[in-house]
Amino acid sequence: MKTINNHVLTGEQLNQITKIERFQGAFETTKFQRPALIESLKKTSIITSSGASTRIEGAMLADEQVKELIDKGCEINDMSSRSEREVAGYIKALNYIYKNFEKLDISEKTIRELHQLLTSELTEGQLPSNQRGAYKNVTNDVVEQDQATGKIIKTWFKTAPPGPKTETAMADLISDYKQMKEAKECQLLILIAGFIVHFLAIHPFRDGNGRLSRLLTTLLLLKNEYRWAQYTSHEKVIEDNKEGYYISLRSTQTTFHKEAKYNDWISYFLKVITVQTDFLTSKLIHKSPASVMNDNEKKVYSIIEAEEECKISFIQDNIEMSRDGLKDLLKRLVDKGLIKKKGQGRGTTYVIE
Repeated sequence: MKTINNHVLTGEQLNQITKIERFQGAFETTKFQRPALIESLKKTSIITSSGASTRIEGAMLADEQVKELIDKGCEINDMSSRSEREVAGYIKALNYIYKNFEKLDISEKTIRELHQLLTSELTEGQLPSNQRGAYKNVTNDVVEQDQATGKIIKTWFKTAPPGPKTETAMADLISDYKQMKEAKECQLLILIAGFIVHFLAIHPFRDGNGRLSRLLTTLLLLKNEYRWAQYTSHEKVIEDNKEGYYISLRSTQTTFHKEAKYNDWISYFLKVITVQTDFLTSKLIHKSPASVMNDNEKKVYSIIEAEEECKISFIQDNIEMSRDGLKDLLKRLVDKGLIKKKGQGRGTTYVIE
């Protein structure tokens, strides 16, 4: 992994990193102004990330079905499909990261724990229990197969062989990451990109490496102070450009046995992060009306924003204010063009303009 230090950033890559780091400061300021929206974005990101990450690998659940599964407590039974099981495991692992990232170490132990959570809902036939949280005991090269016969047409990339070579490769990956971070030898986003592309080259587990790599991306971003990562889905960005994802991985990993060249993967990775920050900018910064509202107006605006549409009775249940005072406040927000009034009488609702 240390060979990533040899990569010379292009002008575009430098511009992307600068843009992302600038957003970092703006986000830390803005998030406190709109707490209800922040919480809403986090809930949405769990749905979007879990659905997208598993669909990249062939699962079939749409986001609406993921939300339904979450609403039911991610209950899995004998009739549950593989897609439902994979999504439930991803949700479990992602929630674990969100709740515990500050105290989780980047270590083999943490990676094994996340793999255990990720695959915990699979059946014994889908993945034996002794292979959950344990490094692979079979070869898992990246290959192209004939869909009819299952015959291997082409081996795209040879991963680390099972046994001592995988164990050594993982130990080296963790060691290199920690040494490079401590020595500040590498810009943090580039360090994260390097960790992920090498993790996928090792492919240390029998199943779930792709999904786990995306969980690790979130964990690494959060551990390196990119706290906004829990409010937007990089998995969805990858799903929307899945072909570019696999091409950039393949073109980079095939150079590892010669002179490692990271440009394609770094460009793709930074593009994904830039799309994430652009999304949050559109939600939190460019449309932030905090400067034209007093404290009570901000509270009411946040309630409406989080619920998307609500009646005055709901708002009053969530704020200490007389009904007449609340009516006047809502009228002011309507007059300022910040919210919109829909319907009449008891059917009146308020939405963000």
